[in-house]
Amino acid sequence: MKSLFVFAPIILTLGCATQLTLEGSSVRLVSDATGCDFVGTVSGSNSMGMSTSQDADGAMNTLRNKAAAMGANAVKIINVDSDSEATTAIAEALSCDID
Repeated sequence: MKSLFVFAPIILTLGCATQLTLEGSSVRLVSDATGCDFVGTVSGSNSMGMSTSQDADGAMNTLRNKAAAMGANAVKIINVDSDSEATTAIAEALSCDID
C-alpha cells in the first residue's frame, strides 16, 4: 500500500502539460509583428498530455516560458505540428510595445 502512495504523485505528474511560469504568463500571442523587435526563435514540444489538447497547451507554455527567459514579451507562432503522439510549436520571440 505504501508503494501506491509513493508512485501516485509520479503517475499523476506524467499526464500533465508543462506549467506556465509567472514570467511566461506575461508573454502575449500576436498575429502581427509590426513595431516589434525580433529577440529570437523559440520552440516548445509536449508529448506527456492525456490528449492532443493538453500536448498543445504544454508546447505553447514551454515556448512562452522560453520567450520570457529571453526577455521577450510576445510571440508570433510560425508553425504548430500536432499528431496523436505529440505537439511541437515554433515561434518568433518578440519585444513589442504592448499596452
